[in-house]
Amino acid sequence: MKINNFSEIFRLSGYSLFIVTFSFFYYTQLAVITNLSSTANIFRGVTFFILFLGLFFRKYSIREIFLIVMLFLFSLYVSSQSKSIDTLVTLFLIVAMRQIEFRKIVRVDFYTRLISTIAIFILSSIRYIPTLDMYRGSTLRHSFGFYHPNLFGAYILILTLEFIYLGYLKNRNSYRVWVILPVVWFIGKATDDRSVEIALIIFFLLYFLLQIPYFKEAPSNFYKAITVVTFTSVSLISLFSSYEYNPTIGIWTIINKLLSGRPELINTIVKGFYPIRWFGQNTPLLGDSGVIVNGVTKFLYADNSYMSILIKFGICTFLVFTFWVLKNSFSFLEGKNKLIMFCWLIAMLAWGLSENKLILVQFNILLFSYFEGNKEELKCKNI
Repeated sequence: MKINNFSEIFRLSGYSLFIVTFSFFYYTQLAVITNLSSTANIFRGVTFFILFLGLFFRKYSIREIFLIVMLFLFSLYVSSQSKSIDTLVTLFLIVAMRQIEFRKIVRVDFYTRLISTIAIFILSSIRYIPTLDMYRGSTLRHSFGFYHPNLFGAYILILTLEFIYLGYLKNRNSYRVWVILPVVWFIGKATDDRSVEIALIIFFLLYFLLQIPYFKEAPSNFYKAITVVTFTSVSLISLFSSYEYNPTIGIWTIINKLLSGRPELINTIVKGFYPIRWFGQNTPLLGDSGVIVNGVTKFLYADNSYMSILIKFGICTFLVFTFWVLKNSFSFLEGKNKLIMFCWLIAMLAWGLSENKLILVQFNILLFSYFEGNKEELKCKNI
């Protein structure tokens, strides 16, 4: 028991350092304007070393070892094709944090992310870290030290959902959910991150809708069916809007404007530059480099998680990701926290329509939710 507790503390400490490392050395304007790659690599290496050591304090079955090895080999191949370690990092974190209760991971993530966000905000306020101010129409958007306003918005989204979840574990009343309204107002005024606003509003409305007695007594299969329908819908919407976008049709022009040009841009990517492949490909989808067209550098962004995974990491990775998300959701929708977990999941799936980070554990902590229930609850299920 003592060894297990030590292993948990060890790995949770490593995960906390992981969030701090990526927050400061990858996601701030300071990282953009200053070459921090050497420092970032050192911190990331220490983080992974701590988490790797933590793996030796666990027991593994032959089946588990085989599955982990096969997934790592698959992820290595995808990484070699895409020239990105994102899938490897995600897989490593998922394996490293196994057998730690989800609520403990959420608690560590929340306080680490909150302190990091406040620190970055303060450092940007005193101009130690520069901030990125940009206009969308007549609206001025602020990044508060993060490299983009949408990234600051993503952190606020994660903190809000974690804050509600942690409160729900203590008391199943709805008072924490109301924090969404001032957060949406703040996001609208400060960053104009519509993706975050929509995701939070969906969470808010869905939460109170499911409080209606008819839905409150619904079986787990009801939530599972809605999850499958939602995931299928957002995936099909992403594919359809990417391939069928037509600028000569008025409705597409309106949709494209509402989605900040995403359908047009992704349509250009899949039809003109990078068609979807089975195991992914090396693409500059983050806009950090570009494609030269007629002597002009064209930056490519795929701000849609479903299309980003398909283009960057391939069909096979998308199928594995789909299986993992649905498998996790089916597990936690059997638990006593199914209401809050369901709302969280649907909000994130909606957010993924206009952001490309759902496959990254540092933005989608639900990838850890395979162990959502507490130990007593799991023991009861196994009897």
